[in-house]
Parts: sequence; structure tokens; C-alpha cells
Amino acid sequence: MECLIPDILFTLLGHKSEVLQCIVDNDSNFTDDEYIILNTEDRQLLKSFLHLAEEYQKLNTVIISFNRLESIYRESESNRRGLYFEAFVNGMLIALKPYRNCINDIEKDLSNNKENKCLLAETLRKVEQHKPLIIAIINILDQIELSQLYGGQILNLMHEVVSMKFTDDKVQLSLIFKQCLQVLISQLNTFFSRGVIFDPHKEFFIESQYSTGTKEFKQFSLLPSLMPSFVPLSTASKITRIGDVIKSLQHSNDQLPLINYKDISIQLYGHKRDELFSSLLNLVNVPLFTKNEFVQVIDKFYNVVDEYMLKASFNNDSFGYHMKLVRDFYLLGNGEFYKHFLNKMCSLSMKSEHSLRAVKVAFNNTAQDLKLHKSMNQVFGFSSLEDEEADETTWTKIKVTFETTWPLQFIFTSSVQKNYSKLFAFLSRIKRVQTNLHEIWIEKKSKHFEVNGYNDQLKTKLSYLIDTLYSYLQLDVIEDEYFLLLEKLTNANDFQTIKHIHDMFQTNIMRDSFLFMEEVYIALNRILDMCENYCRYMTDITAALNPQYKQCFEELNLLFTKKPNKLISLINIIQEIHVTPKPNQFIVRLNYNNWFLRTISSDS
Repeated sequence: MECLIPDILFTLLGHKSEVLQCIVDNDSNFTDDEYIILNTEDRQLLKSFLHLAEEYQKLNTVIISFNRLESIYRESESNRRGLYFEAFVNGMLIALKPYRNCINDIEKDLSNNKENKCLLAETLRKVEQHKPLIIAIINILDQIELSQLYGGQILNLMHEVVSMKFTDDKVQLSLIFKQCLQVLISQLNTFFSRGVIFDPHKEFFIESQYSTGTKEFKQFSLLPSLMPSFVPLSTASKITRIGDVIKSLQHSNDQLPLINYKDISIQLYGHKRDELFSSLLNLVNVPLFTKNEFVQVIDKFYNVVDEYMLKASFNNDSFGYHMKLVRDFYLLGNGEFYKHFLNKMCSLSMKSEHSLRAVKVAFNNTAQDLKLHKSMNQVFGFSSLEDEEADETTWTKIKVTFETTWPLQFIFTSSVQKNYSKLFAFLSRIKRVQTNLHEIWIEKKSKHFEVNGYNDQLKTKLSYLIDTLYSYLQLDVIEDEYFLLLEKLTNANDFQTIKHIHDMFQTNIMRDSFLFMEEVYIALNRILDMCENYCRYMTDITAALNPQYKQCFEELNLLFTKKPNKLISLINIIQEIHVTPKPNQFIVRLNYNNWFLRTISSDS
């Protein structure tokens, strides 16, 4: 039996031995050999050796097929399966090293044993100590193959296996996990230093999104199916935000075709750069890797980035300046500007559709007349919410955009600017109607036009209604929320808090301006439609011949006199919804001293 030992050891290292297989299969060519006389017990031992060898051979075949030297000459399996699977294979090679060392030690003991005595049972006991590890790795490999796992899914599987294992082979399995983890850490290292994803096989849980615009930097998105379980969604979102910041910072600093990634990294992380990347790379060497340790490292990166963005936001009062632009131009806070702006537009304000070029020219000319800074002409742009390339648009579909400095594009995103455009369209439409109603009154009085008493009363009621609505929006909603925003900003200690405060500011003014109350919003726009018709017909010399003139007055008459009255119904809807107390202030203003409702009742 001792003569078979070299063959046994050779087989245990993953190679095939026809001699041993024939003996086990009871081949007559070997069983009759006088040098090989096996009893039943020896034959059973030999079967146990061969079974273990077959199990190891499954793994060894995979390891050999992923030999790195082969990939130099041909497309290896690793190139098709990806970096994580290759790391898994390398991890298997490392984890099984004690098994191979055990066999080598047995061989050395035999070579030093001059009597060449060997107890097969003792040899089997030594090598079978590694059998649970071999079986565990085979089960993992089978699961990868059956479920077609790849990328982060392999890393996740290894993390779950290591977390659930309580046996002696946990240490060796953790070596495989660390090899897979090394791939993730390398990808994060590149991502955090350059904002670049190294992912030739599409295995990373973050992917690039190439947007056509250059003003917004949402370059990265998550792939939940590839996210390891130890990466919470909140942490993954922080990772993508860090990448977005790096990309945007590179873009803002990029004056040349090639971006200096190193300078960006130093600029963003400062003196903490080396410490941060050391803590990231050291995750692979942590004796017992945990979810908390990973999250803490990512939070360190995120906090440094957030602190840098916070300082940049308040540098030279950058955020305060942009909010002033929002208040003055999006929300019509600069009343003098819009008074001249609407005068520049003249008859344009009476039209249902408007030339965007004419709007831009009127805006720029107004800025020049009021001696605003020249940069103001480039800051704001006008287009259509429905079609960016349109030459004309209705006032309710007008879109206003404005340029921002870094990093405020993360606050004033395209969706935020779209919401401000809705507010601008609503507020400016009310302002136009208000201005036109007053212009009609001034024109009729100055030229001594004869206006019947009913029409004069109608214009008075319309003016009062629109004046009240505009005052409510400007004073009770926008001014109130604006100063509340400024107050909250004094306590802001991170960039995300600033973003949250601003988002709440926008949400609150949209809510209290009835934009979220669809029924009220539609009703108010219908009233504005009627007011615009009224203004057109009062200024049109052919209005008396136009049948729409009569229809316009009939609609306005119903607005104030029909039972149940439309305005009273609208007031009741606002009171019933009662989202916040603020809309009730509009009713208080409208019905001051019960005058308005009493006037409607008398007309009815």
C-alpha cells in the first residue's frame, strides 16, 4: 500500500491518477499485481482519498482555467465573467493554501522517514480536516453558477456566507470575501479620487448617465440589483452624490480639454485626503469586516465633501445672492423691474401667445434701463415648458432658467427651476392682469370715456379681487416664507440642510399659492382668463362688434351674481381643504369688514 502514496498525494493536489482509479474500480490489471495487495479496509481508505481528490479537483479546474498567464494569449474565462468572479477564484487559491501545505508537509515527512512507514488512516485524517472548507466553496461556486451571479452579487453572497458561518472554515472563507471586497474598494478609490467608474464588465452598483445638458450634474445612478447588503441605500446615495460633486467640480474648473483629476481631489478633500483614502483601503485589512465600519468610512468622505460645499455656498454670500435673484425675478419681488418690463411689452401682455424673442428683448432692455449689472442679461433665459425650441408660447407655459455658480446647481436643479417657472407664470400673469386693469381705469378717466355704472363697478370688483390675490401671494406667502428661510439658514451647518431648507421654502410657497390645490388653481386661472378677455375688449375699438364681448361680460356677471356664487364656492373650497392656516389669510383680506361678500350678495 505504501507504494501508492505518491499517487495518492498527486491526486489530492487535483490531478487524475488512472492507477488509483483502476484499483478502486477493481480493474484486473492491477488487482492481481503482487505489489498491490489491498484488503477491504485499505480499499475503503483509498475511496475516501479519491472522493476528496475529486471534490478538490472541481475547484482546481476552475483555478487553472483562470490562470492569469493564459489571458495574455487568449480571451480567458475571467474576461467574460468579470473582475469579481476573478477575485473569487483568486480567493479560492488563497483560502485552499493550508490544504495544499498539508499535503506538502505529509510528503516531506515521508521523504524524511527512512523506513518509509505511513499510516494511511492518519494521512486521511489530516487531509479531511480541510474537507468542510472544500465542500463549502463548492456549494458557493454551484450557487454562483446556478443563479448566474456576477459583480456585486458575488460580493454580497460571500458577505452573507461569512456572516452566517460559525465554523472553523469561516476564517478561510473570509479570505475569499476580502479578495472580492478588494475589487469594490478599488472601484470606490477611483470613483472618490477622479469621479470615474472603472467597470469594464458592468458589475458596479453605480452607472454613468450621460445627459445632454451641461448645467446639471446628475451623472450617476444606482443599480439596486448589484448592491451588496452591507451597503444601505442611504450610503449608496451618498456615494453617488460624492461622484456628482466631483464631476461638477471638474466641469466648473475645466478650462482645458484634459481635466486635472489630481488637483480636483486635493481641492475637494484638502489635508484630509490621505487619511480618507487610507481608511478606505484599510477596510480590506479589517479582521472582522462589518457594515458599520463601511458606512463610517463613506460618511467620513461625505462629511468632508459636504463641508467643502457648505463653505463654497456661503463664499461671498453666493447662496444669499442667488436667493435674492429668485426673490426679485422668479417671484416678482422687484416690483419696479416688472412695472417697466410689462410697459416694455405693451400690447404683448394682451396676447394669448407671446414671441419668446420679444420677451427676452423686453427683459434685457428693462435691465439696461434700470442699470442692473450687465451679467443679469446672461443670467436669465426664457423658453417654453413644453418645447425648448418653440418660437412662441402661452404665458402659463413660459419657462425661466438662470445660471448658478458651483455648487448651487445641486440646489437649483432643473426640476427646481421648473417649479419656479410655474410660480413665475402664475405670479406674472396676475401682475399683468392687475396692471392692465389699472391701465384701463386710468385711460378711461383721463380721456373722459363714458363708461356705464355697471361696467365701472365690475372693473372695481375685478381690481379689488386681483389686488387682494396678488397682495396675499407677495406679503403673506412669499415674504413670510422668504424671511423664515433666511432665519433658518443662520443655523444651517451642512450643505444638505441648506438644500432641505430651500426645498421646503419652495414647497411651502407653491402649496400656499394654491398650485397644489388643483380645483382652486384651475378656478383662479379661469378668473384670470375672464379678466384678460375683459381687458382686451375694453381696449379694442371693434369690441362692440365682437360677439365675444357680450359673452365676456356675461361670464363675469355670473362670476359675481350667479347663485350659488362662484367666488363664494371658491372660498368654501379653500376653507374646507385647510392644508395650512395661511390660505385663510387670503379670505380675510378679500372679505375685509365683510365688504366683499356683502357686495356680492347685494348684486345677487
